Amino acid sequence: MNPTLSPESFDTFFAWAPWVIGLVIYLTFFLAKRRETAAVHAAVPAGETFACARCGRRGARDAMVAQDHGGAVSYVCTECAAPQLAH
Repeated sequence: MNPTLSPESFDTFFAWAPWVIGLVIYLTFFLAKRRETAAVHAAVPAGETFACARCGRRGARDAMVAQDHGGAVSYVCTECAAPQLAH
């Protein structure tokens, strides 16, 4: 006996499969990211913070490492500056 799949059930499966897979992916990322919090280096108002030139993390100016680029100054956070400070 050779079981066959009806065209209606085949169409129904492929009609709902992308929605179900997308929902599973969305829920997986939602559950993984919901407990993540941004690390705050200093309690300063948002207007007085600087963004890291590499990763974009914001922090107080004293938590940043200044880099001179031929007259222009950029700031990087201590995590991004650590590999350069080791050299």
